[in-house]
Amino acid sequence: MIPNWQTVRFVLLASITGLLYIITATASAQDTGPVFRLIGPESGFSALLDNEEKVTGQAWGDYDQDGYLDLYVTRDNDANLLFHNNGDGTFSRSPLWQSVALPDAASAGASWADYDNDGWPDLYVMNWGTNTLFHNQAGQGFTNVTNSAGVGNDKNGKTASWGDYDSDGYLDLYIANWACVPRCARPEQGDADRLYHNNGDGTFEDVTQTVLGSMFAGAGFVASFVDFDNDGDQDIYLVNDEFINPIGNVLWRNDGQGCDGWCFTNVATEAGADTTVMGMGLATADYDGDGDFDFYFSNAGPMTLLQNQGDGTFRDVAQEAGVQYENGVAWGTIFLDYDNDGLRDLYLAVMEGVNGQDAANPLFRNLGDGTFANLGAASGAADPGRSIGVAYADFDQDGWVDLIVGNFDSSYNLYRNISGNTSENNWMTLKLVGSGAVNRDAVGTRVTVMDTSGRSQMQEVINGASLGAGNALELYFGLGAAESADVTVRWPDGTEQVFGRMAANQRHILTYGESAETDVPTSIAPWEPFVLIALLLLILAIWGYFFLR
Repeated sequence: MIPNWQTVRFVLLASITGLLYIITATASAQDTGPVFRLIGPESGFSALLDNEEKVTGQAWGDYDQDGYLDLYVTRDNDANLLFHNNGDGTFSRSPLWQSVALPDAASAGASWADYDNDGWPDLYVMNWGTNTLFHNQAGQGFTNVTNSAGVGNDKNGKTASWGDYDSDGYLDLYIANWACVPRCARPEQGDADRLYHNNGDGTFEDVTQTVLGSMFAGAGFVASFVDFDNDGDQDIYLVNDEFINPIGNVLWRNDGQGCDGWCFTNVATEAGADTTVMGMGLATADYDGDGDFDFYFSNAGPMTLLQNQGDGTFRDVAQEAGVQYENGVAWGTIFLDYDNDGLRDLYLAVMEGVNGQDAANPLFRNLGDGTFANLGAASGAADPGRSIGVAYADFDQDGWVDLIVGNFDSSYNLYRNISGNTSENNWMTLKLVGSGAVNRDAVGTRVTVMDTSGRSQMQEVINGASLGAGNALELYFGLGAAESADVTVRWPDGTEQVFGRMAANQRHILTYGESAETDVPTSIAPWEPFVLIALLLLILAIWGYFFLR
């Protein structure tokens, strides 16, 4: 065959151009840029809001167990929505959405929890009126079991939190109720919170007065089950709003069996955790890496960061840490490691500024020396709306934690974390699965990760935080430059399991009493399309050289 040198030259030139494009694209990917990108309606996710209640509900959970986290959002003047994660970075309205829509309810917070340990996450929705528990029918539908389960509290519910306080293998439920404004004869009185014990047979028992005793009649916004004193059981920290009933925050220490069935002691005052502010949101994490949990909560004014001193007491370090943020009225808040450097950063949902100040949501980067730096507009998630709720999840399984933000009288905004475009930091995702004596969601499980750089991190599986929110129950660890880490798990029944060395940039499934499994990430890294194009061009060049001449 006569060589078609013009064709060969064209193919070779195209290949060289493509390779140069790859080099340029890779180099430009090292430039700094926004951390998050707002995902538009093209993703299939769109949820407008016309709220009268100042709490939005945003909850991540894999209702059909296909490996991708779905999203449920509430709207107090319209039907609630359930979005199915399609696994390709897009969402679609679930065919089951109408069964959990509650079109006539004034809904607030929401959360997913497998209360009956059948392997399918159930949905609990907080309402101004009777709350609703939907039982998941193996991903094929939902059944309203509120009455039979006995959890239809009819107060002004805001946030539902789940934890196994007595370590019997079943999740118990704490309901944070705000106030009866304006429907009550005495609107200044807070609606009393509720603690329900899971009986293990699909029903719950109201044990509020017998177990908690007192200090549950404030205007509560959110509580979290968390082991603040490192003794192996789940305590409860509650954030109250002094605007209605000036009761400070409450810290119930779990003291185990006794009393009238179970003993909790309010130690907030001696612990220095009884702060009295217009508290709304709550974030819990070991932000300073000293092995115990710290509390950050929002306010209509200066925010508070209670640093755990390790001796049962706390100290407010918000000002010196640079996260006091006096410029706005803030609501939901979360700790997350957005850049996977192994340090827990902080995001705050701000509803409105004060004295004409900007109300954009701050993302505080943890500098690793006890202080934070506000990224401001550079974060890409400095939502200027009247933000109330926020919840996190790695919805696209690329190893970088994403955000859903609920804005009062506007919309829910979904932000994808695009830090992977510019960062070379590694990560590790751990999904904990309980069995037997451990609740299926493994709530209360503590995980310690020691990476090859010598840095230790600790997290617990917590269900109930931020405000009206359901964060992903998977644990996301940033590893920085480390390529692997040793993983140790302390399950809620006290069993310690050493899983040993695990590779970075993987999603690992850790099941109680079993060996670890590893999921291969199915998402495409930002640079992979360029590589695929280059390989295609190279193949074309080789084919052209040998077959077109």
